[in-house]
Amino acid sequence: MFVFYPIYHYFTTAITTAILKHMTLNFFIQKHQNRLNNVLYLRYDHNGLKVLFSTKTTVESNQLNWITNQGRKKINNTKPLNKKYIGHHSVNKDLNEQYSHILEIIYDAKKLGDLHPNTVKRIYERIHSQSEVQTIIEGIDVMISKYRNELSESTIKNYDNNLRYNITTYNTLRKKDHKLLDLNKKFELDFKKFLTDQGKATSTIGNQIRYLKSLCAKLKELDIEVNEAVFSFARSNSNKSIFYISEAELKRLRKSNPKSKKLQEQKDIFIFQCYTGFRISDLNRFTIHMVSEDRRFIKTRAYKTDEKINIPILPEAFNILEKYNFKLPFIAEQKYNKAIKTFLKELKFDRIIKSENAALLHEVCTSHTARKTFHSYAINTLNLSATEVSKITGTSPETIIKHYAGADIEEIANKMRR
Repeated sequence: MFVFYPIYHYFTTAITTAILKHMTLNFFIQKHQNRLNNVLYLRYDHNGLKVLFSTKTTVESNQLNWITNQGRKKINNTKPLNKKYIGHHSVNKDLNEQYSHILEIIYDAKKLGDLHPNTVKRIYERIHSQSEVQTIIEGIDVMISKYRNELSESTIKNYDNNLRYNITTYNTLRKKDHKLLDLNKKFELDFKKFLTDQGKATSTIGNQIRYLKSLCAKLKELDIEVNEAVFSFARSNSNKSIFYISEAELKRLRKSNPKSKKLQEQKDIFIFQCYTGFRISDLNRFTIHMVSEDRRFIKTRAYKTDEKINIPILPEAFNILEKYNFKLPFIAEQKYNKAIKTFLKELKFDRIIKSENAALLHEVCTSHTARKTFHSYAINTLNLSATEVSKITGTSPETIIKHYAGADIEEIANKMRR
């Protein structure tokens, strides 16, 4: 339950009287019975149609300069807040500026011949967007909000889950909240390097660049300023083959023991990934509550796609869960990827990866390699179909067939010798 307290602001000059015929612009609060602090709004009313503008100021009723006129409460026009509001002088000044700002917008709408509240709100949001939306993450929020009804569900997920996650992780690693004006050549090269270091395939990196360019194109339609250099970002495509840990290497890794306890723990986490196909974004959210009562499945929603996933727990994965009492010793992603390279180098996993410019396995292996390994293991060792693997991991059957079906040359050789 709440009651309405309109706070009227009247206009005396000839110009404002002419502009505001048949309309009012009032301070307004919704006073909830169970809430002391209430948001103070400016409410524009034209011919019975209303729209609200938040002042981003929260107040209590007794902090307002209420006066009564003809049985109705209204506010002191020039001093909305009284001395009970800490800092009332500066806040009153800000409120007056906000009021004048919206009044100017109403005047602009008047010149367009359209005083409809939706028109005034649209002009306000366009100006607000130009001044307020600066970071890439803010841009994603605005784009999804504005175009939600025009975009497919899968497209929204590409921006809201995929691109948002990679930009957020990149921001954290670089210790900077990157802005839309930061999208220059230096950003392009560094962001691509970051994605490469995360073990992303070239095609995936290309898609991230495509999403960024599309995002900025949409934001430009909303008159939000972006760095024009983003539209020259190159989206490279690659047909090079995907690499992963072979079944023989996986067996050797399970039997190997790094020297330090910490590296042993991270090796166990990596093996757990290899036998579950967990993305890194899902791995660091794992809890025992995701395990079914019969302990046969891990049930959760994929962070990247927001789709339900049910992963059968293989014996190798279950042994690791039991070892750590279902509390996996996970560390930050960048430290985890460094640990993977370290223990693989220590254990001499030095197979040459031709598709990675003849680099050694331990030099290019990341957490994402474990997910690829699970795809190969499920297809080539467990003999699951591409459709079955897709239901577990969320990867499309077409991608699985293209990159994993029959791709483990060591397993092919073993089958030929049988």
